[in-house]
Amino acid sequence: MGDKVKKIKSMVKMEEDYATSLSASVEGLSNVVVRELLRSIAHDSQKHAGFYTAILNLMKSEGKALNDQEYDRLKSVIKEHIEVESRMVQEVEKLLAIEQDKRIKHIVTEIYEDEVRHHTLMKRLLEAVIRKEAILEEDVWDMIWRDVPGHGAPPG
Repeated sequence: MGDKVKKIKSMVKMEEDYATSLSASVEGLSNVVVRELLRSIAHDSQKHAGFYTAILNLMKSEGKALNDQEYDRLKSVIKEHIEVESRMVQEVEKLLAIEQDKRIKHIVTEIYEDEVRHHTLMKRLLEAVIRKEAILEEDVWDMIWRDVPGHGAPPG
């Protein structure tokens, strides 16, 4: 097993362990704001574990081709979610425009940025599904990082 595969596997485990630990540590907290912000971070760590798992699959070239029925279903599901994400972005923009409380505005901004990323990623996935092409490693990286400042490079 290559060093990169070992590293990615360790990242999956680290993210999963962190998500479990953080979720458990905030159970029963009476401060709803702190509890839910930390639970959201734990959820993101679980998401990161899923991303690392997808990376492992790309590294091992274990991707299974979709059949026509799966492509059609996936296309329909993604189109529906693109519409939902679009509405969510619009609603969050409305909230940002009227919110005065800086604490609330900060949280809403976090939500907005997530929604924009989700919407963009879903549109790129739809493009790949419509083309009925294998989603190659370059496609995935392009989908994830195309519009991110620094293209995913660490800041600094």
